Amino acid sequence: MGSSTEHSAYGPTRNPWDLDRIPGGSGGGSAAAVAAFEAPLALGTDTGGSIRQPGAVTGTVGMKPTYGAVSRYGAIAMASSLDQIGPVSRTVLDSALLQEVIGGHDPFDSTSLTDPFDTLVSAAKTGNVTGMKIGIVKELHGEGYQAGVENRFNESLELLKEAGAEIVEVSCPNFKYALGAYYLIMPSEVSSNLAKFDGVRYGLRVLPKDGPMTIERVMGATRAAGFGDEVKRRIILGTYALSAGYYDAYYGSAQKVRTLIQRDFDAAFAQADVLISPTAPTTAFKLGEKLDDPLAMYLNDVATIPANMAGIPGLSLPGGLADEDGLPVGIQLLAPAREDARLYRVGAVLESLLEEKWGGPLLAKAPELKNAGLGTAFNTAGGSN
Repeated sequence: MGSSTEHSAYGPTRNPWDLDRIPGGSGGGSAAAVAAFEAPLALGTDTGGSIRQPGAVTGTVGMKPTYGAVSRYGAIAMASSLDQIGPVSRTVLDSALLQEVIGGHDPFDSTSLTDPFDTLVSAAKTGNVTGMKIGIVKELHGEGYQAGVENRFNESLELLKEAGAEIVEVSCPNFKYALGAYYLIMPSEVSSNLAKFDGVRYGLRVLPKDGPMTIERVMGATRAAGFGDEVKRRIILGTYALSAGYYDAYYGSAQKVRTLIQRDFDAAFAQADVLISPTAPTTAFKLGEKLDDPLAMYLNDVATIPANMAGIPGLSLPGGLADEDGLPVGIQLLAPAREDARLYRVGAVLESLLEEKWGGPLLAKAPELKNAGLGTAFNTAGGSN
């Protein structure tokens, strides 16, 4: 759990662009493996941006499908009303291909959608945004965002405008409460979902070293050893939010905010076909930089969380390199529920326009990868080998 993959049981993952920096989280391992050409495709689980934010800071494509579009059967639940499995890839088309394979109804997942989606691959090959309305979310850029991130975001808007899209500004006033509401709903569901890992019924079991061998002491020893610091922090926060006397004040209020966020999206999509924003407010920060400041770490999800709260699809694609540090910037596209194809359509166009501007795929410019001879691994069609 977390936005940096520093809390992994296997130790921190490193960003292929700069080995002293984080690759995002919690899907940083998936994004780093794809960015480093260790795998052509990967899967991630996006609860508050854990596919899209790693994609942004590693120069890869990360897609959070509509809630229920891809089965979660087999994944350990973190926050059941927010979790969504999705693809990580080096191109928009690759993500579309993978989602078509893994998507569809699954009777083993009670939240799995039964209705079929539009063909995602054909949408990624359509290559036309003429006449589409693309909405800039007023609350998801500007103050608090790194200057280099803002610059690349504005350049992407200009490219879409030149390609025939109409750029409009939309306001989602309740987005400013999304982060606070998310960090009440998510830990509450974490506390509930992880309660089953008690060292009694299945999984890890750690016995106390001395004293009476009671169920309570076995449970305490097992959970102390099996859960890391960040997981424990979220369990404690969630248990508190769900406790008697606090449920309505915290969890209940957060659910009301969630409804307001969903209404904001409804109003925004009445004005625009697709919404656009930076994926993350900054580029990849250094390992250890925010490890002792959980609140600063949580702020990395400020632009990605609203999509999970509403269950809508979100796509992050490489938007270029920030002027300050030469690290990747992500551009996020959002569409109404079940309109995943719309994201692939716009995303593929923007990807093509940006690659034309850069003179090739962004990953080909990564210093660490270039030194390893991996910058030439892209074929001329723009896909990845």
